[in-house]
Amino acid sequence: MRSVMIVDDESLVRIGLQSMIDWEAHGFRIAGVFKNGEEALAACAQQAFDVVLTDIRMPGMDGFELIRGLRTAAPAARVVILSSYNDFEHTRQAIRLGVQDYISKYEMEPEELLRVLGGLEFEAAEGAERSEGAGGQGGAGGDAGGETALAESSRLLLARTDVRASASGDAPPADSAAFPAIAAALAGRGRLFRWAALKPVPREGGYAAAERRAMLHLAEELFARLRLPVLFGESEDMLHGGCACEASAAVHRSDAAAGSQRAADKRANAAKRADADADADADADADADADAETSDTVAAADREAFAGMAQEWAAAFQQKLNVTLAIGFSAPQDIGGDWTAARRGAESAADVALFEGGVRFRETAGERGTIPDAEWLALYKGFKQRLRLLQPGALADDLLALRAERGDRYRPAEWLRLGVAAASQLADFLIERYNPGPEELRERFGALWPFAEAAGSVRTAEEWSRTLGAIAANAADLVARKQARDGWVARVRDYVDAHYADPIRLEDVAQLAGFSENHFGQRFRQETGKSFSDHLTDVRIKEAVRLFRETELSTEEIASRVGYANPNYFVKVFKRATGQTISHFKGRR
Repeated sequence: MRSVMIVDDESLVRIGLQSMIDWEAHGFRIAGVFKNGEEALAACAQQAFDVVLTDIRMPGMDGFELIRGLRTAAPAARVVILSSYNDFEHTRQAIRLGVQDYISKYEMEPEELLRVLGGLEFEAAEGAERSEGAGGQGGAGGDAGGETALAESSRLLLARTDVRASASGDAPPADSAAFPAIAAALAGRGRLFRWAALKPVPREGGYAAAERRAMLHLAEELFARLRLPVLFGESEDMLHGGCACEASAAVHRSDAAAGSQRAADKRANAAKRADADADADADADADADADAETSDTVAAADREAFAGMAQEWAAAFQQKLNVTLAIGFSAPQDIGGDWTAARRGAESAADVALFEGGVRFRETAGERGTIPDAEWLALYKGFKQRLRLLQPGALADDLLALRAERGDRYRPAEWLRLGVAAASQLADFLIERYNPGPEELRERFGALWPFAEAAGSVRTAEEWSRTLGAIAANAADLVARKQARDGWVARVRDYVDAHYADPIRLEDVAQLAGFSENHFGQRFRQETGKSFSDHLTDVRIKEAVRLFRETELSTEEIASRVGYANPNYFVKVFKRATGQTISHFKGRR
């Protein structure tokens, strides 16, 4: 495995080169990433590099001066120039210095980079063995063994604290004893730390492997600039790290004496009020109170600083990678405590940050739970009632009001579940009551259909409110249109009920409905399942049956009263409609 050094003063170039190809799959490993020649040469004194990719123009020591220094510090290293300056003079100067190749960093494609790397010739000495022995990634050199130990400890930490593994009981408890390198790195900065979870906002189609590598490299660069955070790596679609509470050391020192004094005062007061046994209990309570006050002081002191730091991370990801981050921090955690709980707290806070926006801290995000069964049932019945009253818009209003009232009571996943349930009920209602066709649904609702998928795919509270509001508004419009459509059918039926004894012309009822005669006939059959003439016959024969049962009128008189001027025709229609002759019907009365 050949070790590679990247030297460029532009962070986007450094990140892009690291994520452009799968280095290890092609026999290379990024062993150092530096922003200037001075850092690069200092690293060469600590470990060996086989390949150096370097910019030409950099502040301080430029690429040419670095190459001259590499003749002594790393004579076996193969140098490839990366530059946006493609003029012949730079190429000629690089050749004179013995570089192996020259690439424009802004025009380079993965295939071109692989071609150049594949064309490098290495001395048969021990370069490869040295590369295999060099450990760790990134930074400005230093203790390679320490870098390797920290990387291995981070890998183990993320595997051990995986919530799924710990929930299933497969993972042993995670504490500082299992991760000595990380514990040592954090302990040197304060006795308390927060777990940080950086969650890229999900997007349709997900993120490509190269994009995920770029995120990891950018996080490495951002964390390396600061004194407090330690990057653990990537797991469960999040980037994880630990941030020492800067206030913890100072607060611990200043509060130690004050805490001891408070504890002593409480013990003295307790001694005045109780016997020796009560004194022992008071001692423990006083110590616990002192610890709690110290932790609360640290939490309040560092939240503002951590929020500013997280906002810088989010801005860098947005500007350099066009990726939106949701960032969550656990509550302050003692380094010797439960690290799995710290990770779970940070991920929970990140979920809230994703849904509600901003940066979230576990202790201020509130205790989010699930919707109780009794409340869920009441909400479900309320949805049904709104739809029974043809009020889809009011259903959405109910949801938005509930979110405004209880937004910090339930987990984001619960709000998504509630939105999906309401959307599913609305879809069932529309289909059962109005029977819209697939084309009509797609045309009217577009990407909102199917409702449950649209409601379930939202990621933020704003999206949740907007999507449910749009579904309800479009559904209300469909209901209004369907009701208007049902209105002309009702008008036609009312007209027939009032005028069945009179001659009724098709053109009259078509005009009443607002359609042409041909279109009216088609629409009436579509909406009622029968032709208009069949409907008119049904109304007239139903009235004739009533008259036969309740009066002694003759057949001729009844035929006239229900709109048949020709009694013989009425007799034929009656038999066809009822399956009985008039005489047989009268005999069975």
